[in-house]
Amino acid sequence: MWNHRVVKETYESEHNFEICEVFYDSDGLPYAYGNAVAASDKLETLSEQLSWMMDALSKPVLTYPNDFKGDVNK
Repeated sequence: MWNHRVVKETYESEHNFEICEVFYDSDGLPYAYGNAVAASDKLETLSEQLSWMMDALSKPVLTYPNDFKGDVNK
């Protein structure tokens, strides 16, 4: 079983909040998590990022490369 959860990581006294896929064992205890789908050093900023992501769902889907002009990697 898995779901998305906020994971707080600490590196040298710096905190980072990430939304990750978290995987659970048969007892329901988390045993692993994947790469962050959103991250910030403040929980409030993470909430704002998710709000922007929710806004994206109300806009037309962009198709690559048709909807992009030029080199998108520059």
